[in-house]
Amino acid sequence: MRRSTAFQFRAGGSFFHRLDPLTKLAWLLAVSLLAFGAYIAWVQILITAAVLFTALALARLSPAEIFRGTWLFGVACVSFFLIQTLTLPGTHVAFHIVGHPIYVESADYALASALRIYTIILSTLVFVRSTDPRELAIALVTQMHIPYRIAYAFFIALRIIPTIEEEIKTIRAAQLVRGVTRKGGLAGRIGEAKRYAMPLLVGSLRRAAMMVMSMEARAFGAYPQRTFIEAPRMTAVSITMCVVMLALIIAWYTALSLGYVHSVYVFAPA
Repeated sequence: MRRSTAFQFRAGGSFFHRLDPLTKLAWLLAVSLLAFGAYIAWVQILITAAVLFTALALARLSPAEIFRGTWLFGVACVSFFLIQTLTLPGTHVAFHIVGHPIYVESADYALASALRIYTIILSTLVFVRSTDPRELAIALVTQMHIPYRIAYAFFIALRIIPTIEEEIKTIRAAQLVRGVTRKGGLAGRIGEAKRYAMPLLVGSLRRAAMMVMSMEARAFGAYPQRTFIEAPRMTAVSITMCVVMLALIIAWYTALSLGYVHSVYVFAPA
């Protein structure tokens, strides 16, 4: 698997692949809400570990797939952690680096913030890799009763991103064949983006025009309702998972509002 196609659905037989799309969407939203509501390092570590366990054991993503899909975001999170640790104020000094004090509060807050970002990226990777965009669109229409025009907009968005990534690889290969060499550094990346912009724009417009013609030929939007031969359904396991996730969110935010979390442990820079 190449890094450019990391966020793309891959069929599989894992537990997470067999779940219906709405349960996986609820899981993604629950993880995001828990991550955003947790600004304590040890809580974020538990959430990240749970998402990582889901990716490895329940979605059966290999460590190489996880690394290739999240390494760039991981580098950004590490940079964010270092900058926040070095710049945020605190009261309890843990140690010094070249005479600069490193505060416990700053490190704790920075670690929680960095893990929050990585957790959301990792959970998004798990969701995209294990969820068929077509099944998600059908589930939104049949189970949540969202207008199928809006549901298919999500479907097209999830399908078009990997296509654009493949288009970028094709453009890069075509330019290499024509003798256009890649340059390193930030300036090289900016110049590369400029070279890719116009061919990518033209290709995207051409693909959009073909998609519109195809949808018009099939009378998309001609009727207020749309029927499907097969539609995903929520099982007892899916309903149980949704109830548990909802209970976790309510319990966590209730504990936050009542101040129970602060009484256990909290370091927040002033």
